[in-house]
Amino acid sequence: MRPDVVLFGELLPEDVWVEAAVCAAASDVCFVVGTSALVFPAAGLPVAAKEAGAFLVEVNPEETQLSDLCDVTLRGAAGEVLPQLDA
Repeated sequence: MRPDVVLFGELLPEDVWVEAAVCAAASDVCFVVGTSALVFPAAGLPVAAKEAGAFLVEVNPEETQLSDLCDVTLRGAAGEVLPQLDA
């Protein structure tokens, strides 16, 4: 039985990708959480959001290729940082 995920090396379903790109370009705020920002095409979504005027927030333990593009970078594990945003 195949899991309902995209495995490494597989293409994203076209309709899913188009919807993600449209949503990124229409967002006011984009959170980038726990990613290396190296796997494309998904790594391009935050760039598209920023180019469309979104406020970009990165939550990650380490600097990534997106860090300089972000308006705010929060260093730490997602499980520790994200609950603090609701406090």
